Amino acid sequence: MKKIILVVGTAMLLTACGPGRWEPFGAFNDPVCMPDGSVSFYQQADDKGNLGTPRATRENCSWNKAK
Repeated sequence: MKKIILVVGTAMLLTACGPGRWEPFGAFNDPVCMPDGSVSFYQQADDKGNLGTPRATRENCSWNKAK
């Protein structure tokens, strides 16, 4: 019974994600950042399902900026 609940729960979680993509250019140990400096791991699609050009880049991260 627990396995069935786990499988159904996992399937529901994966279908709820919707259009988008994880880690557009970075990785967990080298993420990309939004212009305000916050770390971004997911790019959400617009109302039409298009991803477009990500605003998050490695250059926006404070640890990648020249001092």
